[in-house]
Amino acid sequence: MGRILGVDIGGTNTKIGIVKGSGEIELDDQIPTRAAEGPEALGTRIREWVDEHSKDYPGIDSAGFGCAGLLDGASGYLYVSPNLPGWRDLALAGLFERALSLPVVIENDVNCHAYGEYRMGAGRGTQNFICIALGTGVGGGIIINGELYRGSSGVAGEVGHTVVKAGGPPCSCGGNGCLEALIGAAAIVDRAVIALARNGDSILSGIDTLTAKDISHAAARGDAVALEVLAETGRFLGIEFSNLVHIFDPEMIAVAGGVAGAGEFIMGPAREAFKEHATHPVQERVRIVVAELGNKASFIGAALLAMERHAL
Repeated sequence: MGRILGVDIGGTNTKIGIVKGSGEIELDDQIPTRAAEGPEALGTRIREWVDEHSKDYPGIDSAGFGCAGLLDGASGYLYVSPNLPGWRDLALAGLFERALSLPVVIENDVNCHAYGEYRMGAGRGTQNFICIALGTGVGGGIIINGELYRGSSGVAGEVGHTVVKAGGPPCSCGGNGCLEALIGAAAIVDRAVIALARNGDSILSGIDTLTAKDISHAAARGDAVALEVLAETGRFLGIEFSNLVHIFDPEMIAVAGGVAGAGEFIMGPAREAFKEHATHPVQERVRIVVAELGNKASFIGAALLAMERHAL
């Protein structure tokens, strides 16, 4: 097995890496996505990037793509992507195969992230592993008996749209009380704004356009409002841990993504809530950790998934 191209298509930038069959990154970079230009234009820019580096890194024999949205990894068909306006109902794997003249595998980006963490990051050595990515949205990837679990339609792992608070705030999916509507970045900011209206005695009060990162920084300085907002975030996350553990019985759950950068301000309350809601034998066995690979996990996982399918 030679080299594999790993690609993570983001709303603004697309991360690209050349990965060995062992999972080691040889080269990583990023290019602008320019989603409005369409996937064909992105495929052309990726091909140009590959050609530019082909002398130093020859022998790329397959490519794996991670892409946010509802897609069928078995066929490479994208139904819709929230981050890529206009990208819907596309045979995306075939489109990129034509652009690159390589076999292509395409998966949901969080599935790729989970697989990268399972093979090369926090999940090494496990067989049953779940990765939750916290950011603007909330997604998940599930590994069962060493295999990525896609479900009957290829869209398993949408943990952000499981309900953790009946009658809770509206979610972008049309439901109410979904995990994403409670712990996505916008939801965290919304709760902070409400808390500030009740108690303006906070270093957050002077910030015009509040972000989840601002709240994390304030918590690190001991701000009471920020600490409580993040603790509540963690409690909702802990309820989700309990639900996932009772259904899938994983050895480990890893938490990734920008919001996870708040660390123990979220993870500590999440573990406590998990202990409160999970049955005793379960909570003693499951490890709950922060993911290790950062924003490189998705293109690593995509590359390794492509390697495995291409090798069959």
